Amino acid sequence: MNAIGSYIFAGGFTLGVEKHFNVLAHFEGDGAYGADTFSLNRPNIPVYSGPADWPIKDFEGKIDFVYGNPPCAPWSTLGTGGRKDLDWRDDPRIEAWSHVFSLLNDLQPKALAIESVPRVFAKTGGRPMIDSFTEKAIKAGYNVTHFLVDGQYTNLNHSRRRFFFMAHKGGLSFPRLNWNPAPTISQVLEEVPDPGHCNSFTKTEEELVPKCGQGEQLRTVWEKLNPPETWVRSETGRKGVKGRPQFMKWRLRANKPAGVIAGGFYIHPTENRLLGHKELAHFAGYPQDYQWAGPPSGIGSLIARGVMPPVGEFIGRVVKNSIAENEEAKEQVQMVDYTKPPQMEDLFT
Repeated sequence: MNAIGSYIFAGGFTLGVEKHFNVLAHFEGDGAYGADTFSLNRPNIPVYSGPADWPIKDFEGKIDFVYGNPPCAPWSTLGTGGRKDLDWRDDPRIEAWSHVFSLLNDLQPKALAIESVPRVFAKTGGRPMIDSFTEKAIKAGYNVTHFLVDGQYTNLNHSRRRFFFMAHKGGLSFPRLNWNPAPTISQVLEEVPDPGHCNSFTKTEEELVPKCGQGEQLRTVWEKLNPPETWVRSETGRKGVKGRPQFMKWRLRANKPAGVIAGGFYIHPTENRLLGHKELAHFAGYPQDYQWAGPPSGIGSLIARGVMPPVGEFIGRVVKNSIAENEEAKEQVQMVDYTKPPQMEDLFT
């Protein structure tokens, strides 16, 4: 069975899906962020940059599964910088959703899966858009599953919750999954002999890092040393303070399981440095020999933006098995939730 990926960034989604499908191409957005990295590792899979140049006719009647993870920034805390005054409807990046969804009509696959952050499904987030796509998919003859999953159900070694919009002919069969407690951060880091490129600290941050304890943010250390009456507000339009470190830079706890590990701004639990790109990639489930292109300082962000390979493998497995077994739909629209530990729910029958 054949598949096409769209907006795949460094290729994590494809690393999982290719275990179950023959991936014929990537249809990327303008600029194809991450395409150099993907092509370095999978040179035989063509990458087409820009929806206007997607060769749709070359793949008509050949595709069973379309999958994608368009930018989630309009709904993510990091993508909006924590600002609540921004309206996702004004963000041009939401067009990527329409580009991926258009492949449902253009290629008529048996199934389509689009990944994003859970907030895209919230009523205060992108729910109106999801409802619109759900209605369009049903009119096109598909059933729809709204799927929430925590990566720990897919053998990912840290907690990462994601939402999938899935349109499919027939039904989807979800296997019983086991909750896999994440290993400690130290256990994961011990598996990576070479940390790779580590992003740099600012001069202010370098002075604060030795004083930063495990589980503590650099910002908190700075605030302890600088009383509020000495703060000078920035003029950037945000509620910032000059010289104060970014809120997301904090030191990991060595003996605690990892929460969400995304981006190159986590401080090593016992060393005065940020995690290296090979360490971040290992947390994400990439093989240690995966090659990375582009500016080293941007690799952490590239890793964070894509679907993690173990999650992609699970999605590919569900779709392949459901197609092969010709599953029948139980409901036209269903909700499946794999985000809570089993002791909190009993969904898996």
